[in-house]
Amino acid sequence: MGTFAQAANFVSVHQSALRIALPPAPGTFTYPFDNKVGFKEQYAPTGVTGCAIGFGTGGCAFPGGGSLSLPEFTGFQMQNQEFKIYIPAGTRSFLFSGYAPQGTQSAFVLRYGKEPTRVAALSGSEYQSAQTGERIDSSFARLVTQDVDHFVVHDGGGTLRFVGGQLDANRGSTDQGQWLYVRQLSGAVLFDYQGALDVDMPKYAAGYNAISWTTSPFPDPVDTASPTTPTTPTTPTTPTTPTTPTTPTTPTTPTTAGSVTTNVVSTAGQPLKLDITLTQTAAEVVANGKTSVWIAARIPANGLFFTTDVWFFRKVDGWAQLVVPNPETVAYSSQITNAATLKFTPTLDLTAEDLRAFNIEIYFGFKNSSGSFVNKGKIW
Repeated sequence: MGTFAQAANFVSVHQSALRIALPPAPGTFTYPFDNKVGFKEQYAPTGVTGCAIGFGTGGCAFPGGGSLSLPEFTGFQMQNQEFKIYIPAGTRSFLFSGYAPQGTQSAFVLRYGKEPTRVAALSGSEYQSAQTGERIDSSFARLVTQDVDHFVVHDGGGTLRFVGGQLDANRGSTDQGQWLYVRQLSGAVLFDYQGALDVDMPKYAAGYNAISWTTSPFPDPVDTASPTTPTTPTTPTTPTTPTTPTTPTTPTTPTTAGSVTTNVVSTAGQPLKLDITLTQTAAEVVANGKTSVWIAARIPANGLFFTTDVWFFRKVDGWAQLVVPNPETVAYSSQITNAATLKFTPTLDLTAEDLRAFNIEIYFGFKNSSGSFVNKGKIW
């Protein structure tokens, strides 16, 4: 169906705070912590010269190398079942794992440099094939060199290994920065995940300095490859002009099928409650015996908390985010008997004042029996 917003919303793990323990004060054993958000701040090539990334940790995994530990992505944010990790120029090895409930099955698709094409859940035979054919210890090299979707599945044991291994046996490293995109296709939401990259520091530092950054208060690399790292300090490669980031899909112009009226039935200071009435002609009702209805909240990009539009869908029992390719799971009412007049009275949990403080808009749409989606646009 045509949704209210973008079909994909890959959330950067780097927008989760990276919590780093700093050296305690002399004579104490209390470790202060520094929290940095955004790849630019988290992994600036500073600290111990030629070694640490961002912080003076005092140790190196390898001489002339540095280690980038990824922020743990936990709690509510794990509801985002599409996320991305920036793999910078100079990366020699990459380890990445998560934790899923015991005895469950989950499937993921990964792709390096572009969003995966797969959105449907794996069939039973595909799941088994991915499980028996996994070679995690060499998966990083395959991700970088093979421009295809890669599948990772959970064996039910708790820990889920996504990626592992070196780029090659000669300790080679990536020539340019790229995003790694991860989409969960099925299964329970992960409890958390963590990972680390080992980098060639001189190559990493040169690549970092060539990155084109987003305009967010917590900058990440733009959603394109960073310029190729200069091969020698005297002849740097001219950075390529970054492609303008894709603008989130704007809701399509509402169609004329059916009509919608909206009234506020809550009082000031109470959670906003709407009385939404969908009216259709007799011919429309006869042609469509069943219908499904979606009520969505749009939080527009504001450059502070959200760098792109974010959409939440109101279900009868709470809010949820769209999980492709199953929009029915976030419908307010699914496959109900159609009628000339249908009324819905969602309570939106926040007051009108709270919603307006974030410029939140409410949208309405429905799908008829023929499968076409009718977007009625903004209703509040």
